[in-house]
Amino acid sequence: MDYAGLGRLREPARVAMAAALNDVFPFGSAEIGRVFPARRRARALAAGLLDCREDEIAFVPNTSTGLQLVADGIDWRPGDEVVVFEGDFPANVHPWRRLDGVRLRWVPLRGNGYRLDDVAAALGPRTRLVAVSHVHFATGFRVDLDAVVALAHAAGALVCVDAVQSLGVVPLSLRATPVDFLAAGAHKWLCGPTGTGIFFCRGERLDELRLPCGWVGYEGANDLFDGPGLLRYDLRPRPSAARVEGGMYDVLAMVGLAETLAELAGIGLGAVAARVRGLTARLRAGLLEAGCELATPGEPSADEWSGIVAFRHPARTGGDLVAALLADGHHVSHPDGWVRAAPHHWTGDAEIGRFLTAVTRRVS
Repeated sequence: MDYAGLGRLREPARVAMAAALNDVFPFGSAEIGRVFPARRRARALAAGLLDCREDEIAFVPNTSTGLQLVADGIDWRPGDEVVVFEGDFPANVHPWRRLDGVRLRWVPLRGNGYRLDDVAAALGPRTRLVAVSHVHFATGFRVDLDAVVALAHAAGALVCVDAVQSLGVVPLSLRATPVDFLAAGAHKWLCGPTGTGIFFCRGERLDELRLPCGWVGYEGANDLFDGPGLLRYDLRPRPSAARVEGGMYDVLAMVGLAETLAELAGIGLGAVAARVRGLTARLRAGLLEAGCELATPGEPSADEWSGIVAFRHPARTGGDLVAALLADGHHVSHPDGWVRAAPHHWTGDAEIGRFLTAVTRRVS
């Protein structure tokens, strides 16, 4: 029930990683080539998941790294403005707050969510970028990303999305929703290994970023192993987002990520979304019956729901209730004062029933 915190590593990933750990890594460079293809496979699967081109996908350790690539990569000018959202997770505020000479314009949090007219009011002639989270980490509020992108682009601003609380549970087509940059750690709803994440840079924006480029981020970097006289430094950066993947990476984790992405692709995000929406609807109804207050009242539409159900009860503080539920065997979190329940496709119906029974008992 805490996929919004740390997803459970799926069995196919665990098995594949264990096999690589036992059959490949003890033999070093003699066998490591067997698992290098996992990154190519993961890239293709990630592009399919996001409905974008493979050359627009790079792998990063976490969401923060991807967002920081954008913050460090844009050629900022004094007086530039970045639109940020009140109450957003710190990973999507700190990178912009630390920029010299750049002013933050805040979209207020109203009723645990955001209004499009407030987004429009925050935009101005100096706005360079809108930094938005697709789903709010504490309340589960989901922004209308299509509308935010349309407003930002009409004002001449770029859009950078923190998608860590949506990718893997909320379908998103980057062909249909033309955000410029996106980052999401894979350890939550993607159920991938920790230390893995996805960074998207739209192809036409790639050369607008001053991206870090390690030695394998250049075309022909590996040619030096093909014979004498091929060690060169006058190489061009790779014409893809992968130029940020500068050196040796966590090969073992990439084996696991490829498996988790393959499992999600096999199920289909549409089926995942339908299952989770049903589970969250049942949670919402049961929590209301138990006298709980929901962070986002009212039944969300198909364009509004997320995998997070945040609630509280006047009889118990968030931390106290979370501790009591943990004693009952239910793992949830309590960010910013809300108790956050976050089931996934694999959460059983019986588990939802046991959770609601435990909540009712603990608040009565």
